[in-house]
Amino acid sequence: MKQEPNDSIEFIYWLFLGKCVGLDDTCWNGGTDRSHIIPKSRGKIAQDWKNIILHCPECHGEYHNRGASEENVKKLQARREKYLNMYGRSEYI
Repeated sequence: MKQEPNDSIEFIYWLFLGKCVGLDDTCWNGGTDRSHIIPKSRGKIAQDWKNIILHCPECHGEYHNRGASEENVKKLQARREKYLNMYGRSEYI
């Protein structure tokens, strides 16, 4: 069932099947936190729903601790694409 993209927790939860996408490795914990790949403080591009992934509280906190360096942003963007392909949701990439 295709859904209209938006930045709500309900849509993001549906998009990632309620699973945390992790950071370096697969986490598989239940995802509860919408996590912005590019921090919201960096402006309008960060507000797009395509910039949001699902994290568990531990991975979300660790991402903030590591910081949103260019390397970390690229890693999470790649993980987002990998998971959407894996879940059969490539039309949302």
